[in-house]
Amino acid sequence: MPLVRLSTSLLVAIVLPLASSSATGAQAETSGVYSVNHAASSIGFTIYGSMIFKIRRDGLFKDFSGQLSYDPANPAGAHVDLTVYTDSIDMHDDGNNRLMKSPDFFDVARFPTMHFSSTSTDLMSDGTLEMTGVMTIRGITRQMTIPVHLRPGVKDGDSSSAVFESTFPIDRMAFGLNGSPRFGGLKVSISRNVDIHLTIATSSIAH
Repeated sequence: MPLVRLSTSLLVAIVLPLASSSATGAQAETSGVYSVNHAASSIGFTIYGSMIFKIRRDGLFKDFSGQLSYDPANPAGAHVDLTVYTDSIDMHDDGNNRLMKSPDFFDVARFPTMHFSSTSTDLMSDGTLEMTGVMTIRGITRQMTIPVHLRPGVKDGDSSSAVFESTFPIDRMAFGLNGSPRFGGLKVSISRNVDIHLTIATSSIAH
């Protein structure tokens, strides 16, 4: 009997801390799930290239949606799920828009969306986040880690909102964006790397 009582005591001593730790972890992972505040958000990009001289072209996507999980007390628990609609591309030029929508680039008829979903987030010593996730463009999925600056947003009702900001390069050819545009009849050499600019603000809590 003493052996049984000892075993039972050991079991209780092990199980209770685990249960307490599990409950604490569940509380730590609890965060508000917010929709994207479209009016306060933007998704843009910069393309670099050269002909006889260096060129730079900026563009944006007008239509996107998504959700963000965020707890101010636990920024490392942040999660982003973002969908971008490729047909909404705008380079402020009709010819460039048609080219970007064509099969040489985004092929919007076959691939109407791009998608990024984070899988983990690390809090850096300087307060920035390193967000790892999967990016899908033209049906090609790659794992990426992007830097994210998190700053408070404007109050939304009784909930504290936030803004996720990031600028990072992607290798366009890794996602099948292999076209070679022309300008004034001359072929333009485009850099493999395209800079992506994200400003994603939280809106009301999603239900």
